[in-house]
Amino acid sequence: MFPHTLLFVAAIGMFDPGREALAKNTRQLDPEVGDITGYYTCKGLEAGGKVYNGVAVISRKGDVYVVQWMIGSGSTFTGIGIRQGNTFAASWAIPGERGVIKGVNMYRIETASVGPRLTGRWTSMPGPGVVQSETLTFLKQMEEED
Repeated sequence: MFPHTLLFVAAIGMFDPGREALAKNTRQLDPEVGDITGYYTCKGLEAGGKVYNGVAVISRKGDVYVVQWMIGSGSTFTGIGIRQGNTFAASWAIPGERGVIKGVNMYRIETASVGPRLTGRWTSMPGPGVVQSETLTFLKQMEEED
């Protein structure tokens, strides 16, 4: 009796009309962008509406990434990051007037014509308590180390 009941339940599942609608509404993920290491232009918007520009360098050691930002007229800081699929997150810390400022950036990795583009958001504490935006646009690959 049990095998026939199991077969009947499995057959009912095959004819579920909601299953096809669910498949149509499921968003397909973009294929994963390959290597994201390299040099990037950096453009962002701070909480007060101030635009900033700079350069970022992303390197990799095993599964961990190192990000170096050089913003404006010489503000530099370094963070570490991890990647999961087409999401990249990096944390960082810099000394500030009121102690250490800690921050986190989260990017969506997109395919662009010349290489990856990372579009994302960031925030810091102490800070204004808002999420700000930043885009890293690929410039060139890192040169091979001998």
